[in-house]
Amino acid sequence: MILSADRIRLAASPATKEAAIRAAAQLLVETGAIDAAYADSMLRRETEADTFLGNGIAIPHGQRGDRGLIHRTGIAVLQVPQGVAWNGEDRARLVVAIAAQGDEHIAVLRRLTEVLGESELAERLAVTDDAKEILAALDPDAPMPAAGAAPGAAAVGALTAEVRAPAAAGMHARPARLLVQLAKRYDSLVTLRHGERRADARSMIALLQLGAGPGAGMTLEVAGPDAEAALAALTAAFADELGDRDAPPAGAGPAAAVAPAEALEPGAIAGLPASPGVAIGQLHRFRSEAAGFAATAADPLAEAAALEAALEESRRELKTVAQEMGKRVGEQHAAIFAAHEEFLEDPELLATTRSAIEAGASAPAAWQGATEARAAALAGIGDALLAARATDLKDVSRRVLRHLVGGEAAAINLPQGAIVVAEDLTPSETANLDPARVVGMVTSAGGPTAHTAILARALGIPAVVAAGAPVLQLADGTRAVVDGDRGTVLPDPDAAAIARAEAAMRAGRDRAAAAKRAAFRPAVTQDGHRVEVAANVRKPEEAVEAVAAGAEGTGLVRSEFLFDGREQPPSEDEQFALYRRLAEGFGGLPVVLRTLDAGGDKPLRFVHHPVEANPFLGLRGLRLSLAEPALFRAQVRAALRAGRHGDIRLMLPMVDGLADLRAARDIIERERLDLATPPLEVGIMVEVPSAAVMADQLAREADFFSIGTNDLTQYTLAVDRLHPTLGARSDALDPAVLRLIDITVKAAHGRGRWVGVCGNLAADAMAAPILVGLGVDELSVSIPNVAALKAQIRGMTMLAAEKVASAALDCATAAEVRALPALRELAHVG
Repeated sequence: MILSADRIRLAASPATKEAAIRAAAQLLVETGAIDAAYADSMLRRETEADTFLGNGIAIPHGQRGDRGLIHRTGIAVLQVPQGVAWNGEDRARLVVAIAAQGDEHIAVLRRLTEVLGESELAERLAVTDDAKEILAALDPDAPMPAAGAAPGAAAVGALTAEVRAPAAAGMHARPARLLVQLAKRYDSLVTLRHGERRADARSMIALLQLGAGPGAGMTLEVAGPDAEAALAALTAAFADELGDRDAPPAGAGPAAAVAPAEALEPGAIAGLPASPGVAIGQLHRFRSEAAGFAATAADPLAEAAALEAALEESRRELKTVAQEMGKRVGEQHAAIFAAHEEFLEDPELLATTRSAIEAGASAPAAWQGATEARAAALAGIGDALLAARATDLKDVSRRVLRHLVGGEAAAINLPQGAIVVAEDLTPSETANLDPARVVGMVTSAGGPTAHTAILARALGIPAVVAAGAPVLQLADGTRAVVDGDRGTVLPDPDAAAIARAEAAMRAGRDRAAAAKRAAFRPAVTQDGHRVEVAANVRKPEEAVEAVAAGAEGTGLVRSEFLFDGREQPPSEDEQFALYRRLAEGFGGLPVVLRTLDAGGDKPLRFVHHPVEANPFLGLRGLRLSLAEPALFRAQVRAALRAGRHGDIRLMLPMVDGLADLRAARDIIERERLDLATPPLEVGIMVEVPSAAVMADQLAREADFFSIGTNDLTQYTLAVDRLHPTLGARSDALDPAVLRLIDITVKAAHGRGRWVGVCGNLAADAMAAPILVGLGVDELSVSIPNVAALKAQIRGMTMLAAEKVASAALDCATAAEVRALPALRELAHVG
């Protein structure tokens, strides 16, 4: 057995954390599990990660590189009834020392997470004078004492089905979140069982703690009024592997391998490459500040109300962060913050917090205790993906705490040329880094698949993760080289190392600089075909930035920014002032203003219509504007007035046919005559398949087309890109979508109309050659992508683009399109 009575010591009273760890390790030494030197490895590990789980339980364990000191897997328990200070105010009363050669200890770790959720049981084990009680509580093969943790029978009348976890990486965060979203659609209770563990399918934390690995068998139980429908939908979702069919294997990432030891320069520290690039700068240690608050409160009702208010404010804030990061680094990366919202809805987490408040804890103390315990439990299960999600939970915890105790988000004040060093950074902390000041990132923990690493790549900051405790011991101000390609950190580099780093940086900069220097050159292929490259913007302040980046105007102004989060719509004059600033900011370059695109997933507070069963098929875009003519007229009049100050063009979203286009043009013309302004070009978004199919007719009356590939893909493939189980199928390079683009371009050109693409696809390096080859006249992308896209177009020939576009149209799937060798060459993908 890995845990036995002779490895349990009762009523210990170590004076310090170090003494406690050494005493627990000694139990393993005495029973032949480890070499005595492994205790030092445990102490070194404490500098890398917090091993305190919560409820008085700590799990010290050694560094991975010291497994040679382990003779056989073992676990020992040191009981400290009075507690010993662990970290900060944490006091450990059960010190569970772990020495693991393989994964035999995982079952005990999972059992510990069950004890975490039973505060009364944890208290009893901390003071019991019977070692057998501790042994029984941590025995994964025994029933949980007084906790009812055994699976038991399904609820009376429950429907069951045998399912399997996704084969790629098991029940990790993404499929767990998708399952939660799907389960919440039904009134029935949905439970998932894996071995001896059960989880409410509405709790992402509970699902993660199942520990179901790739392809693991599980039992799905559904009981309630809509059980049959729920079971059918859920089993279908599992059959589709919860949308995770194409996920990379656990631990995979960009070059997710430690740099070979023999390749290390003297003095270099090896970690994992997380974000490419090389940087030279000064190390600056970042430490998260803990908020202060009282541990107890006298008014549980007031504390409960404060918690609800903080949760609601955090939900709003996360939506805003997701929107802003979507514009900054793309929707795919911004989805990280959408996943954070699931933690705010987790029923088990909220139940634990509310129970603590009822028992007299303050709202901040109750929330912090519940979240930290579960974050530590996820980190302690022994799975890299779950450990990364523990960081996400800590991020959410800090966000809510900030709203509970007051104050603004802490600014990260950093010197110019800083290399940020931390144990780990939360996604929010990473998102707040200023790439103009931060040249690199190094963390002692984390991994290349963590959300922090993903955001670092999106922000273009070279990063190394999992570099271990040595990086935390480096002094602030130390000069260092971060190599995000190889995964190394070199402190105090000599002149030769600096020269090598500078050469690598020059090569990378040369590529970017060449594109930037030529940013104002038109995007003309090597055989003379011109493509306009514009920028997607939201606010007038971005106009100067877009022009400076080489944008030839804006192919999309998202006017929703004026309407979002308001109790009343903006006035005509307020809109006019902003549209005029946009027109003047672009200095006569085209400004394509999309009229209000609300509805669907973007409701307006001041518009009230009957609840729609499927808002994506209801009053969206132009449909909503025509249903609210006063709202539409005010926007049209503001745009017409602003048109006197620049080249403003109106673009109508969600046009499904001629009827709505004609109705909108009639309103626009009447307002134009009333204002006596010059006419504006009026174009449409091609987002609905019917618009593409009818493009030849629409081209008679629309001045231009702009293809919104996000919605066109969604409606063509009948897949919501944020759907709990099918989102992974939403790929705009699907041949069905490409064929509709081809139809649209040919129809438009037949009538002398130009066609743009303003969806996310325009910024995909693998999509640009195909779109150019299909004859798209304009590509509109986020501002940072303008110069690189223009350079890519200048590096290809129209003939090559046409050939690869033709080949793409003949493919059967998006995967086949992306695998085309000629396309990969044009996209510079190795």
